[in-house]
Amino acid sequence: MGSSFRDQVVAASRQGSPLVTAVAAKLADMIRSQTFPDGKGLPSERRLSMDLEVSRGVVRAAIKELAELGLVESKPRCRPVVRVSRSRPVVGRRHIGIWLWPNTADYAAASILKGIQRSHLGSDVRLVIGHAAGRDWESRWESEARFLRTLAEDPEEAGAIVWYLGGERNLADLRRVRDAGVPIVFIDRLPPKAFVADYVGTNNQWAAETGVRHLIELGHRRVALVTNLDQVSSVFQREQGYRAALDAAGIRFDPCLVQRDSVDEPEGVEAALGELFALPEPPTAIFCVNDHLALQVRDALQGRGLSVPGHVSVIGFDGILRWVPGGGYLTTLCQDFERIGQMAAELVLERMTGETPEAYRHMLLDAPLFDRGSTAAPPISRLHPPH
Repeated sequence: MGSSFRDQVVAASRQGSPLVTAVAAKLADMIRSQTFPDGKGLPSERRLSMDLEVSRGVVRAAIKELAELGLVESKPRCRPVVRVSRSRPVVGRRHIGIWLWPNTADYAAASILKGIQRSHLGSDVRLVIGHAAGRDWESRWESEARFLRTLAEDPEEAGAIVWYLGGERNLADLRRVRDAGVPIVFIDRLPPKAFVADYVGTNNQWAAETGVRHLIELGHRRVALVTNLDQVSSVFQREQGYRAALDAAGIRFDPCLVQRDSVDEPEGVEAALGELFALPEPPTAIFCVNDHLALQVRDALQGRGLSVPGHVSVIGFDGILRWVPGGGYLTTLCQDFERIGQMAAELVLERMTGETPEAYRHMLLDAPLFDRGSTAAPPISRLHPPH
């Protein structure tokens, strides 16, 4: 499927009715643009004939041509279903593209890669590994787009595992990969809304809710959220979990307790803490969207003369201190990155061999709470302020 759907339809239909060919090409374009999403049924023949202003017989013939090309699946007395991604055994293709963030030296990316290599890839499978390059997001997104285009153009590419960064920006390049017949499994972050696909990741909302509930059960009522500016599903879901835990405990959400500015650098963390501790009622606990931020917050609190957890409890998300010699203390939600990689590899291998169910699958893993000593009950003076 290296050429476009339209080219394939026109080439296959050249000897047939020009009207049927035109309608089939139009439907193929609508499939490619996700107007008719993969895995979903086409509108009824009556609806299509009205929208395209042709007879139902022409629509029926056009759908038959799409079925012959493998773009839809048509069964008796059933509405045709779009099957662009339906896997077929891939002959002569043994490359699997792996796109990681931020690079292969990162603890999470390295663990995901280890999990991929643990799966039964086969001795003849070659991994093509890439990661984002550049000092700003524009250059990183462009490096991702180049990698995706390479996958689409590689005749030996059989599958891809993608830790996706580009949002809507690189959507066209994702479609190029799919048009080339390469199945994609997304990890960590959901694919863009306009691109339905397989996904393996963490149940971020539930895990975040577990972490914040842990703080609430210790007695905290002023729980802050320190997050970043990433516009990605994992960040959104963790904030949803934070708010769900507050709501379940009957604690009113206070937007003043949420800091989402430039907190990726120490200066941003200092500014966030300055805002939080200038409040009439500062927080007694802080939930951080990842461990990177949690460690910065912990160190910045100690720099202010506040002990963790004596004065303020801190909880993170990821479990990165597992890779630090001697560990360290940070209560966190531990993601199973290695298992994510292994499951993604197994799923893409199934897609390559045509063994996967036709519907796309989303697989979510737990991120259990590990109490490593950075959380405790709030200070007595904060629980019972003097009158």
